[in-house]
Amino acid sequence: MKLKELIQGIHYLKIQGEDREISHLSYDSRNIKEGSLFFAIKGKKFDGNQFVDEVVEKGAAGVVSALPPAREDIAWLQVVDVREAMAGIAASFFNHPSRDLKVVGVTGTNGKTTVVQLVASITGGGFISTVENFYGKKERSRLTTPESIDIQWMLSQAKKAGLQHVSIEASSHGLYFHRLDNVDFDVAVFTNLSGDHLDFHLTMDRYFQAKAKLFQMVEGPEKWAIINNDDPYGKKLLEMVTCGTLTYGMDRESSIYPEKFLITIDGIEADIYSPLGTFKITSPLTGRFNLYNIMAAIGAAIVLGIDRERIVEGIKKFKGVKGRIERLKHRDIVVIIDYAHSDDSLKKLLESVRELIKGRIIVVFGAGGDRDKSKRPRMGKVAGKLADLVIITSDNPRSEDPLKIIAEIEAGVREETSLYMKIPDRKKAIEKAVSLAKPGDAVVIAGKGHEDYQILGDRVIHFSDHEVVEEIFRRRK
Repeated sequence: MKLKELIQGIHYLKIQGEDREISHLSYDSRNIKEGSLFFAIKGKKFDGNQFVDEVVEKGAAGVVSALPPAREDIAWLQVVDVREAMAGIAASFFNHPSRDLKVVGVTGTNGKTTVVQLVASITGGGFISTVENFYGKKERSRLTTPESIDIQWMLSQAKKAGLQHVSIEASSHGLYFHRLDNVDFDVAVFTNLSGDHLDFHLTMDRYFQAKAKLFQMVEGPEKWAIINNDDPYGKKLLEMVTCGTLTYGMDRESSIYPEKFLITIDGIEADIYSPLGTFKITSPLTGRFNLYNIMAAIGAAIVLGIDRERIVEGIKKFKGVKGRIERLKHRDIVVIIDYAHSDDSLKKLLESVRELIKGRIIVVFGAGGDRDKSKRPRMGKVAGKLADLVIITSDNPRSEDPLKIIAEIEAGVREETSLYMKIPDRKKAIEKAVSLAKPGDAVVIAGKGHEDYQILGDRVIHFSDHEVVEEIFRRRK
């Protein structure tokens, strides 16, 4: 496809050079091929403009940059925002695949991954999520919301594989950085909103506005928004949307609500009222927050036109997302591994576990370095209030001192309890927690979930909470 054909509808400041044939798109100088169009993105660590000479030598046909042309021997498109231009060009390059698919976007602080994969289980469709992607084949995920080139390529592969539906996690960063621009969403789902990523967004209002961008992409009578009616930001969204809406929540004010439900450590049984009548569902998922996730998925499936039997069966067969309230049992001791890494997600997790067990809750958690520092004492306060024993440990400290992060969490824990320990070595912290657990107790390991690595300074080492627990249980056998 010729460059000038690709950039139709793209706002640009200047174009230089001949109209070259573009056979490949890339934002990574290491992946340049003959005929590539290179997007020189200026990021936090690297500036793509520094690699222009390298990509020209490798055979790039053109460069898209926010800077004026640096060379005369290559096609050059100068734009205001490289990522915004990249989203439009990528959609054109892959022939707008989302127009031929039914696409569901899911945003919110918590629950996105579970809702995305639940919808896929119901529809038999593809998904793009934090843990893994499926677009005809499965692959491990690197970002919650990938860059626009990757998203458009995956959508094109889903279309080629004959899939009819794709559900996508829409993170606030992904929406802010235009990664989801030019995706033709049919349904937008809002799960909830609580304090997270404030190191980037700075205020809750700006965080909310980033999430709300998804709902500006579903305008019109043929589009739908599925909104958590029990969340104050959900009520705020309801006043903004210009499409069809279904709400879900715990009472009859919502379009979808549970008439009755039973949540145990082994799963959920519920009669859920909806505009299509009452769904009798059983699910191996557990926890009150997963009841919300199930209702969100039911709402999305209803507006997609999925029949009742497929909805019920899709919920029943979905075993959950790795690292999301994942349960391991040994001799009446339950270990729960979860990705909860904000104060609100930790609160919801511990409240749910409290409803499920009779014994004590021993919680092990830390907080990521080089990320939102404001949530650390809040997480500590939640743990101190809701758990019987708190063990503060290391998460992904990155470039920060782990002991400093632990001290910031400790400040919040101390406001609620003196029953806590500090064990910086995460493996030793988990071993200590399990050794203290008695029959009927639950050990909750929060923060990393599905991750099988730890980031220590500039090193990435293999580490899996799941593997550590399994090793402990093997030794006990």
